[in-house]
Amino acid sequence: MLINLTNHPVSRWSEEQRHEAIRQWNEIEDHPFPSVGAQWNDEQMKQCAEAIVTEITAKSPDAVLCQGEMSMTFLLVAMLQKKGIPVYAATSERQSREELLPDGTISKNIIFHFVQFRKYGDLAKL
Repeated sequence: MLINLTNHPVSRWSEEQRHEAIRQWNEIEDHPFPSVGAQWNDEQMKQCAEAIVTEITAKSPDAVLCQGEMSMTFLLVAMLQKKGIPVYAATSERQSREELLPDGTISKNIIFHFVQFRKYGDLAKL
């Protein structure tokens, strides 16, 4: 099973991304990425990450897809790797189109095309 630890539920994934996750891990379960307070200190970050890792390890996943606020992602990846759980990020090609609006503001439309799941490097070996 793959735990989807992101703010992008499986229901909003492309068919291609869902198919590839099921091909590799047979099953996907959403676990929302936490809302990380901008004022949180190191201890608050650590406590939140530890609680999430405890919940996830109890499910014995084969892998975790982890993407979100950068410093929390770093903590979660490190902690999950220490538990022996492979952690991945989804990669995509990005197509962007900008349009200058009559009021001088810019509207930007971005389309992401899933490419692959990329395993995070082993932080203990870097």
